[in-house]
Amino acid sequence: GEKTVIITSDITRPMPSRVVLPPVIEEILKAGLKYEDITVVFALGSHRKHTEEEKKYLVGDEIYEKVRCVDSDASDCVHLGTTSYGTPVDVFSVVANADRRICLGNIEYHYFAGYSGGVKAIMPGVSTREAIQENHSNMVKDAACAGALDDNPVRLDIEEVVNFVPVDFIVNVVLDESKKIIKAVAGHHKLAHREGCKFL
Repeated sequence: GEKTVIITSDITRPMPSRVVLPPVIEEILKAGLKYEDITVVFALGSHRKHTEEEKKYLVGDEIYEKVRCVDSDASDCVHLGTTSYGTPVDVFSVVANADRRICLGNIEYHYFAGYSGGVKAIMPGVSTREAIQENHSNMVKDAACAGALDDNPVRLDIEEVVNFVPVDFIVNVVLDESKKIIKAVAGHHKLAHREGCKFL
C-alpha cells in the first residue's frame, strides 16, 4: 500500500529506462506492492513535456499499459526547506508526497556537477526552475568541474536534498559508446553512485 515513485530520465538523456525498469518493478511487486501503488515520473528538469508516444517509447509498451507514467511539473511543487547553499528544495508534489522514492539514471561525466546520476534525478530532475538556477549558480566555483565529487559545491548541494526528500534506493548504469549497459550499481543513493563513478 505504500505509494512508490520511480524517477527516471527524460528523452534528452541516453538512460535506457525500458531495460532497467522491468527488473526494478518486478522486485517491487515481489515485495507486495501492486501496479496501482507505483508511479513512474520522468525528470524533466527545465526541459519540455513528453508526448504520450515518447513516454511509451521510454518505458516500453507493457509498463506504459500497467503503470501510471507522468512528467514532472515545475508548477506543481512542494516547498520542503532550503539547503545550506541557499537552494530551495521545491519538489514535484507526486515525488514529495510518495512513501518511497527510487531514482534511476546513467552515470557519465558532467561538466560542472562532476558526474550525472545519483540524486540528480531529484535536483534538478523534479525541481522548480528557481531551485535549478540557484543550484547551478555554484557552477562558477573552481571545484565545480567534471570528475569532482567530494568538494564539488554543485554535487554537495544536490546531495543535501535527501535531508528533505529521502531517496530509498537508486539504480544507475554506465553505458558504452553504443549506449549499451556495461555496469549497473544499485542501493544507497551516495555509496552506489560513487561505485559507478569509480568504474567510469
